[in-house]
Amino acid sequence: MLSLRTEKRQATRSRVLNEARRLFEQRGFTATTIRDIAQASDVSVGTVMAAGDKPALLVQVFDDLIAAEHDARSAPPTAGTCVDRILSIVDPFVTIFTDRQDLARAYASILVSGTHSSTLFTSLAAQLVEEIRAVLGNSNDAEEYATANAAYVAYIGTLFSWSARHGADSRELIAALRATFTTICERKS
Repeated sequence: MLSLRTEKRQATRSRVLNEARRLFEQRGFTATTIRDIAQASDVSVGTVMAAGDKPALLVQVFDDLIAAEHDARSAPPTAGTCVDRILSIVDPFVTIFTDRQDLARAYASILVSGTHSSTLFTSLAAQLVEEIRAVLGNSNDAEEYATANAAYVAYIGTLFSWSARHGADSRELIAALRATFTTICERKS
């Protein structure tokens, strides 16, 4: 059982993250300040900073969105083409990026810079590689794992590259992913 102090700290952190998300989505990452988040959360700037600097808050906000989407999705499909099945595995995460392109750009930039990391991102990566491996044939050989990992890395690279382009059309992202997964699936056949 958590102490009252721990519960209060967690509630404050949750309020800070909720307000950060709301402000990031309303104003954008660049226009939102730590002071804005503190004021909206009705806490001090120091309390917000205890939850994280602005980039760390965005990483946590995005990680929470990704975790919620991952938890809500159903099991990977067992029917359809190899390409369609892999696309359906990554589609919920693609939607998060395409619905919040400006925040996705900032999130990707923070992760690529190496100044902040995402533990969810790394644990989810292992799970997605396993799901892709199952689509590719479900054997445990090293080549199949390497192919699934290559598909995952290509997906992340495509996603991050797309998010870096201002005004990019989400259809371009889906087309690029489809082309990549088609190549991988054809080579696997």
